[in-house]
Amino acid sequence: MIMIVQYHEMDTKNVTIPDRSKPRLYHVSYYQWTPFILLGMALFFLLPRYIWLAFTRGGGVNIQRIVKTTKDQLDPDKGVVLAQRSLKSYIDTQNTSHGTMCCGIPCPNFYYSYTLTYFSIKILYIVNTLCQFFLLNTFLSFHFTSYGPQGINKLFTNDDWFESPRFPRVTMCDFMIRHLGSNQHWYAIQCNLPINIYNEKIFLGIWIWLIVLTILNFLSMIFWMVSLARTRRVATIKKYLKIYTPRSEEKEALLSSTTMIKYRRSDVAETADDLTHYLGLDGFLIFDIIARNTDDIVAGKIIDLLSKTYERPARHHMSNV
Repeated sequence: MIMIVQYHEMDTKNVTIPDRSKPRLYHVSYYQWTPFILLGMALFFLLPRYIWLAFTRGGGVNIQRIVKTTKDQLDPDKGVVLAQRSLKSYIDTQNTSHGTMCCGIPCPNFYYSYTLTYFSIKILYIVNTLCQFFLLNTFLSFHFTSYGPQGINKLFTNDDWFESPRFPRVTMCDFMIRHLGSNQHWYAIQCNLPINIYNEKIFLGIWIWLIVLTILNFLSMIFWMVSLARTRRVATIKKYLKIYTPRSEEKEALLSSTTMIKYRRSDVAETADDLTHYLGLDGFLIFDIIARNTDDIVAGKIIDLLSKTYERPARHHMSNV
């Protein structure tokens, strides 16, 4: 007696027998495109920089040229004078300009706002890194956002990288051997993919670097927001006023004049407050960028020249009283 314990009905109508004469193909999109992915990422990272350079060259103050001139060892004072004149010209233009008309109402000229543009570039850097995460996740056809923690975990736990489904080092390949006549025999053999040894490390490094850049860009934007607070601006200008001391003959001439604002160390706080108001956000931002790319002595000289230039109208007004 035959007893059927379990019976499964199979649908034989939709079952197709694989044709061994046709190779099995699986499309992997990133292998041949890895160099182009890296080139595209480099271009995207350079884009915000060139936007900023284009704006600074056409915005009235060429910061790159000023920094390059102040670093000239033969004539560093030339860059100091250039920075002072450029800043004064830009600030005076901004103070006398009323912007454009928006529906009959005067609006500020945001196109030439260095502060607005600078923070827009900062935001663009953050958006750039986040977008590259999602673009790589789409192009590589796997969850790239979770690849970093898994890769780092494998490095510390010494797990076998051969088990990575994203970058396999060993796979199965269909290999055909031709015999006499029209007979073709296909065999499945193991194939090594040594390029994935480099690809997995490259993209793991990219993942870590994108995370680091995103954090640094956020911190940089917060740092600059704090630096542009009025108390911080006054403290910065006061620091540079104390660093640079005028020559003795200049100081005696300044102190002996009865028709000018006194330039003494006791007046540093008042001078710093006046200069902060005179420079405004844009002027201070330009000066701070120049100061961070040169040295304290150069920055002190620029502030000293600006303080003298700013005091001239007040001295002239006092002499006419």
